[in-house]
Amino acid sequence: MTNLIKPYLICFQTIYNQDISIYDDAFLRNIIRERQRELDLMTDKAYLNYLESYADEAVVFRSRLSNSYSEFFRNPLTFAYLEQVILPQLIEKKKISKEKGIRIWSAACAAGQEAYSTAILCDELIETKKADINYLIFATDIDPKVLEQAQRGNYQSATIGKVTLKRIQTYFIRKGENYSIAPSIKNYVDFSVFDLLSGEGICPPASVYGNFDLVFCSNLLFYYKHEYRVSILEKIGKSLSSEGYLITGEAEREIIKGNSYREVFANSAIFQKK
Repeated sequence: MTNLIKPYLICFQTIYNQDISIYDDAFLRNIIRERQRELDLMTDKAYLNYLESYADEAVVFRSRLSNSYSEFFRNPLTFAYLEQVILPQLIEKKKISKEKGIRIWSAACAAGQEAYSTAILCDELIETKKADINYLIFATDIDPKVLEQAQRGNYQSATIGKVTLKRIQTYFIRKGENYSIAPSIKNYVDFSVFDLLSGEGICPPASVYGNFDLVFCSNLLFYYKHEYRVSILEKIGKSLSSEGYLITGEAEREIIKGNSYREVFANSAIFQKK
């Protein structure tokens, strides 16, 4: 813990009864500098005094600790591998073993774009291959408000910039300048609140037993200190099937490589346990 960060941890703990010590020091430092610039409080003492005096600022600060921004098919390379290699292989494996379902977990799903993008791929590929299997995606987040947005499935046009015209016409309903996910896809995604750092279990209760073929945990791990990253990865590892895949964000590839996972394709952010 750096000397810069410690007063902020004490402030949140003693004044607001909130523990922010789980977050990575560099991440917290970036938020502090960002708020200092925005408020034109360029010394640590000035900003800390402001934070201690105004509860509204504590609310703003806390909101910066979670990034709910996402978009459809956010990492094109990752989704290309999923579409062309990983999911086709999974479908063939299920057909041979006569298993009926693909199980997927979108952890820290934010407003649902990642989960719905994956649902679109599954739907297309199962239809193309005429496979007699289904799929179910369990999408979880710690924030009930973003989950409500995800369940509604309404999005601004800016978030669908990577979606092909054919997919927009097939899987979306245009409403003015916004787009809604078609009910045919929404029915395959189950949204629920789940805290990856809690001791309540290794997977969403709605999924019953885990054993996921794919787990997404994207753009989350770098927010936390090392020991919490390890805890999350251990939980996810226990929830994966024996040959399951972990998909992360591009910025987290080096974190995953150092925790008993191997990247299955270079720069893909798709991993399996060693």
